[in-house]
Amino acid sequence: MNTSSYFLPPKISKFVAMTDIHQINKYLSSMDSDYDFNLLVGDYSYGGMPHEFARSFKTMHQKPVIMAVGNHDILGSVDQLVMRETNYYQKIGQLGFYFIYVLNSDNILNCQWVNKSRVDAGIKFLNDNMHLSAGDEHVFIVTHQAVYSTGQYGSNPYFAEKMEAFLDSHQNSKIRAVFSGHDHIFASFKRNNQFFFVNGASGGPIDDMYNFGSRSWPTAELNGPLAQNDNSQLGYGNHLSSYMKFTRTEILLETKKINYVVKDLDTNTVINTFEQVIE
Repeated sequence: MNTSSYFLPPKISKFVAMTDIHQINKYLSSMDSDYDFNLLVGDYSYGGMPHEFARSFKTMHQKPVIMAVGNHDILGSVDQLVMRETNYYQKIGQLGFYFIYVLNSDNILNCQWVNKSRVDAGIKFLNDNMHLSAGDEHVFIVTHQAVYSTGQYGSNPYFAEKMEAFLDSHQNSKIRAVFSGHDHIFASFKRNNQFFFVNGASGGPIDDMYNFGSRSWPTAELNGPLAQNDNSQLGYGNHLSSYMKFTRTEILLETKKINYVVKDLDTNTVINTFEQVIE
């Protein structure tokens, strides 16, 4: 018999990251209670409507849910639904999370693209509020738009370069990873012992293999550093692996080590594991 608790423990040992549910609760079918909370990195809906929110959560979660804003969510009444600003800091146990939103918000055709003024506001928010996490053991950044991605939207040069500069200027801030979505794939990158994950296929349809400008993805899986042919492939030299699969990422926390375990939602099997040794 499965048991569950809606109370967060004082020290978090494991949480789950997933995103781009798009009102399809497929992601709940293989979920168990062996984690402390679920981090949803945006796009639980298609248009930010209450009935879409309800569909995404048709089956009861067994643990608390922490939600970020996605480009589809912001089209509707997302602030009233999740009671969040688009940029905020939240402390959970010994962990610190910074949430920023850098995409447009006006209509379904335009909301998918990076907004430079929102990027500037997000970076300013991070710079102005890093002191809040000074006592946290591990710090994570959550942004629906990926810093680096092998998917359709790729890496936006303005956002990626701003984030690189921010991270380089805060090397003692205990930032361990950046969690993103938007592209409906799984992708992983590593730069200066910081991980960047795109967890963008947890319900909404997976991106097809495609040729997109000078970028191409001819197989269902990519591994290792990739050639950079244009600015939308910024960070490709830091690429670890990418998969066109429905996934969730389990984050297992230790004092001097973090393991990121990527599981296939369809089979509940491990696809990959990334170990981060904390120096």
